[in-house]
Amino acid sequence: MRTRPMIIAHRGLSGRFPENTLRAFKEALGLPIDAIEFDVRRTLDGRLVVIHDETVDRTTQGSGRVSELTWNEIKKLDAGSSKGKEFAGERIPSLDEALESINGQAMALLEIKEPGTEGQIIETIQRHNALRWVNLVSFHAEALASAKKIAPQLSYTLIGGEPVGSSNEAFFDFIYESLKFGANSVTVHYSTLTPERIHYCHERYIFVGTWTVDDKTQAERLISMGVDAIASNYSDIMISALAA
Repeated sequence: MRTRPMIIAHRGLSGRFPENTLRAFKEALGLPIDAIEFDVRRTLDGRLVVIHDETVDRTTQGSGRVSELTWNEIKKLDAGSSKGKEFAGERIPSLDEALESINGQAMALLEIKEPGTEGQIIETIQRHNALRWVNLVSFHAEALASAKKIAPQLSYTLIGGEPVGSSNEAFFDFIYESLKFGANSVTVHYSTLTPERIHYCHERYIFVGTWTVDDKTQAERLISMGVDAIASNYSDIMISALAA
């Protein structure tokens, strides 16, 4: 479906810079990437913020669930030092800040981590005039279905975990679910994919992405299979694999 796969910066250039921070996004945008993937959750006081985990413990010096902390508390946390002292002071950004940072320079793959936030997420996307360059992504099919009713003009991607690759039947059921809920693309763990499964998707005009690929040899194998997009923590390595 594409002459070459898209290169997606997973949580920004997160292999080399603090994940899901404006610095990681800026560095990714300095490369010839196609998209930046990031995760969105909601704070106690209703602010949408960019963070993967349910808690701030792993990526900051703080502790606690995102949903139980206020935006004022979260924006004071250091989200850089865990990656290295040179990144001290990097913050958890708000969704507004993330969209302003990307600003259509690449596609934004925005992962809905919490069903029920999709309405507010779409309102924010609309406020930034970002409908044309945002793709909503989620493991939660019901969140995508709900979002599509609000903004049918957006693109939607259903994520499948490793169990969808346990058998062809499981994989085909996952593709059926993606079509049922209105997704026009899927993304799955790289171990799930085979040439036959990619062909099955392409026959149904389903765009196929994969995550999270950091090994050049693995990337070259997936490219030869015809995958449409590769999400990586090391986008620079994926660009090298694509050139090869």
